[in-house]
Amino acid sequence: MSRFAVMLLSILFSAPIWAQGTLLVSTHPIYLIAKHVTQGIEEPKLLLDKQTGHDVQLTPANRKAIQDAELIIWLGKAHEAPLERVFNQNKKAIALLDSGIIQTLPLRNTRGVALHDTIDTHVWLDPNNAVRIGFFIAALRSQQYPKNKQAYWANARQFAKELTQMSQKVNASANAKPYWAYHDAYQYLERPLNLKFAGALTDDPHVAPTLSQVKYLNDNKNYKTMCLLAEASVSANQYQKLGSTVFQSVDENLTQYQSFLTAWQDLSKKVIGCVNKMQK
Repeated sequence: MSRFAVMLLSILFSAPIWAQGTLLVSTHPIYLIAKHVTQGIEEPKLLLDKQTGHDVQLTPANRKAIQDAELIIWLGKAHEAPLERVFNQNKKAIALLDSGIIQTLPLRNTRGVALHDTIDTHVWLDPNNAVRIGFFIAALRSQQYPKNKQAYWANARQFAKELTQMSQKVNASANAKPYWAYHDAYQYLERPLNLKFAGALTDDPHVAPTLSQVKYLNDNKNYKTMCLLAEASVSANQYQKLGSTVFQSVDENLTQYQSFLTAWQDLSKKVIGCVNKMQK
């Protein structure tokens, strides 16, 4: 039996029983995973609607939702630092990044060098992590509602099956293709999509790129026309100095979707389409 399976069994038989209430999920991508796991059983509630977790403004309704929740799933301090004060002493709140179930990668600087003692928190973009999160939620809710155990686990297995098959069918190149990012938020897609990070314009999406970093990217590009992944909010004058690029607007937070499977599939298609348009 794997260490992951042992841990899940431990949760099932040792976690405390909470009073009946709502499953509250902090951010949108984790909420989408929870919706798959709880389909036909209950409807989870999203805490931070249209908020990423980096900049949090809790309304009175948010605070009431936290107070009334039976179980709270959040990513953790590294992704949602403003919520630490709210959840640190809350026994109902489970931080995924502290659970031991997720395979994490370190943050990288704009030139691809890993930064020690850091965590890239966009963990849901890796299908393996998304599957683990799904089973983790199923385990917690099954412990709270044993009568629904089979339904939770059936949903989690179906989600895992569909996402795994989807990621295996991705039309990735035989050789890893380089790409640029406006800021480095997509490295969990690199393994399933067979990509290679070639640099980012900035390490903070709210800070404009430096001329030295633009020069570095131009001097070290592998293709005449490079794929650039960036948020839709990025201004054209912030990347045009790179010369010829294939600009692809992406949203790592999947905020426009109500299905994680659809969101991940669409995101992967956009990224692959971008790198396939690059010119030598």
